Amino acid sequence: MAFPKMFRVKQELEGPMLADIPGAVRDTIRSLGLQEKVKPGQTVAITSGSRGVANIAKITRAVVDETKALGLKPFIVPAMGS
Repeated sequence: MAFPKMFRVKQELEGPMLADIPGAVRDTIRSLGLQEKVKPGQTVAITSGSRGVANIAKITRAVVDETKALGLKPFIVPAMGS
């Protein structure tokens, strides 16, 4: 059996860079209008997929901080999306 020729490929993906990750997360969460949908003291689960996500710790921290700013009680739920 003959195998096809193989080539080594390196994929480099470049996306837009955010200078202010916490600010972008804050603006996005505020644009959802959650303050009208939730009540202070409620608990909220936060999860995220980490595969290929740059700055996942900064993003997750910003989400936690913003939910706390809304008076919510966030908790992290481990999850895998693959």
